[in-house]
Amino acid sequence: MSNDVIAAWERIESWLRLHSPTTPIVPGASNELIAGAEAELGFHLPVDLRTLWRRCAGPVGPLTPEGEVLLGVRQALEAYDLLNHPGVWETAWIPFTADEPDDPFCGTFIDAATGLIGSWNRQDVSHLYDGGSTLTGYLTEVADELRALH
Repeated sequence: MSNDVIAAWERIESWLRLHSPTTPIVPGASNELIAGAEAELGFHLPVDLRTLWRRCAGPVGPLTPEGEVLLGVRQALEAYDLLNHPGVWETAWIPFTADEPDDPFCGTFIDAATGLIGSWNRQDVSHLYDGGSTLTGYLTEVADELRALH
């Protein structure tokens, strides 16, 4: 497990409990649920994403001023199915945030092959972020943004 992912998520959880007590924090996903997701996808999830989902199965949020919600395993797979079009969407891209968990239009994904993250939307405008952004970096930025609010 990635200790940096755990530390960043714990900062986010602490902020939510203190400043947004009505936001439910969902317990972590079981190993069986994560293994089932990997079987459905046909490849392993990145360690950082598995670590995050073992801490919180989602959905949780909004986490950002833009309203992004951490997707749960099932919501992420549903968004993946919605987005997975050859030539537009890379097979290894796994959405992990969205503006709406049940009817997503945009959000953030992680590339299972590289661990890098990027943004996506349903208008087929998806790309990796410049500078090698990672899930750990994303969660750390969210935690920092939340802390800056209070």
